[in-house]
Amino acid sequence: MKNAIYLVVGFVFILSCNDEAYDSNTENSNNTTSDFSPSGSNDYWIYDVVGSSADVPEMNFTATDSIYISSVDENSFTLNANNNGVANGSMNILLTNGIISKTPTTLVFDGTIDVPQNLLDIGFTQDLSIENMTLLNLEATNNEEMFVQESDFSETMDIMGTDVPVEISSRVSTKKINFYTNEAINGTNYTDVFEAEFALNIGIIGTFSVEGFTQTIPILETQDVMKVTYFYANNIGLVRAETIQGISLSSQLIGLLNFLDIPLDFPANVSIESIEELSDYSIE
Repeated sequence: MKNAIYLVVGFVFILSCNDEAYDSNTENSNNTTSDFSPSGSNDYWIYDVVGSSADVPEMNFTATDSIYISSVDENSFTLNANNNGVANGSMNILLTNGIISKTPTTLVFDGTIDVPQNLLDIGFTQDLSIENMTLLNLEATNNEEMFVQESDFSETMDIMGTDVPVEISSRVSTKKINFYTNEAINGTNYTDVFEAEFALNIGIIGTFSVEGFTQTIPILETQDVMKVTYFYANNIGLVRAETIQGISLSSQLIGLLNFLDIPLDFPANVSIESIEELSDYSIE
């Protein structure tokens, strides 16, 4: 199996939070989005990235992401990684794939989502573009969804050498988890921390022709193929992201492939985890 089949993305171990949290509608009313997302032309952030997978041991890795402001245009900006290279961490991959805009209370992303390469391996070809995805909303309540985008579309996927008509459903969402006056993250105490979650949910149903009969079965039961828990700290920006990604092919598909004597050349169940941890930064 090619290493490229698995993106260095990953997700979600929610931190144990013992400090007192509070509702952003009241006590953090003096904060603005700019406090949580500095965008000076010389700002940069360095992250230690660690990935692991029990299913694909070759995806165990350590890396460093150097993230910096690439351009600034009034209330929007773009980020780049590793001297015009590709980011290693899941959240950094997302943030460098579009434009980030700020209002006094929201941080919004417009761009594309890199789907897990596992999906590409089974023939998924859709480009998931996103408009106005809220990453941070200081007026949201705990566990409130800040953004939802749902879509259904049809295409033909190459499933192990066979063109299969499929129906695909996708759901992209972000949710505020909590807001902390003080929180220990990465071994450092931070003041005013916004915790949120990004999720990409995919379901795929295929129509197969087998010995003259048509059979419609799920290829991928509706599931989260990518989930990221991320933390923004006041006057710093993103300080940590925890990711888990993967797919689990349906038992019906596995049974059909076995019936047709078609072997899979990749695992039917894959889970890859990664953590991006801020190690250094400079804010103007």
